[in-house]
Amino acid sequence: MNFANPIRGEAPVKIGAIDFRIAVTFSGLARLSQALGAKTIDEIYARLLGFEPKAVACAIRCLIVVDDADQLDGLVAKILDDGNISVADQASWREAVEAALASHIEAGRIRRDEQTANQIAGDAVLGKPVSPS
Repeated sequence: MNFANPIRGEAPVKIGAIDFRIAVTFSGLARLSQALGAKTIDEIYARLLGFEPKAVACAIRCLIVVDDADQLDGLVAKILDDGNISVADQASWREAVEAALASHIEAGRIRRDEQTANQIAGDAVLGKPVSPS
């Protein structure tokens, strides 16, 4: 199994007999939104957690992390093969989506909270509220 990197927003998932990784990225969400015709992140999230077949199939294609791009199509086909995927995979899928999305959000928060000592000092001199980062 390939190990997931939560710092990059990755999460491990097992569908049927296949272990792989997904990562929530903004570009992946944009591709998924377009594929589903979804208007909001809330809609995407509900459809993924509800294990809607089209949403899951599109998400696997849009969010999968592969080490070798040449193997992407074959891996996606194996994951989505009727002999592999079933509704029994919903709990594993849900756990992975929640973990990947939480990692993505946390990474974004950290990037927005990073301030250099110089920025903190400059804000203090200008009378701006200081928040520790």
